[in-house]
Amino acid sequence: MSQGRDDAGRFAENVTDQDVLKVFDYDDDPVLTAAEVADGLRRFGKEITREGARKRLARMEEQGLVDRKKLGARAVGWWATVAPELDSATEETVERRRESDDWTEL
Repeated sequence: MSQGRDDAGRFAENVTDQDVLKVFDYDDDPVLTAAEVADGLRRFGKEITREGARKRLARMEEQGLVDRKKLGARAVGWWATVAPELDSATEETVERRRESDDWTEL
């Protein structure tokens, strides 16, 4: 079995929609290119090509998670239309603290 493939020989998907949304959340610029999304994912230890990021973004657009605008002859800008979800441990902490006065650190 080669790297990045599952037992059936298909490429294993290691980047989730939430990972992509997190890139938009962490970046200072609200509009990113597919290349910038791919670079942002690498900061989180996720490997994806620019073409892979473009395909993922197109699929996410169909689901209403991101939107896009053509910025030039070959440039497309993408932005998130929803926020990433909190992981379950953080969500539990927020819910527990919402009912108390303890708002120091998460």
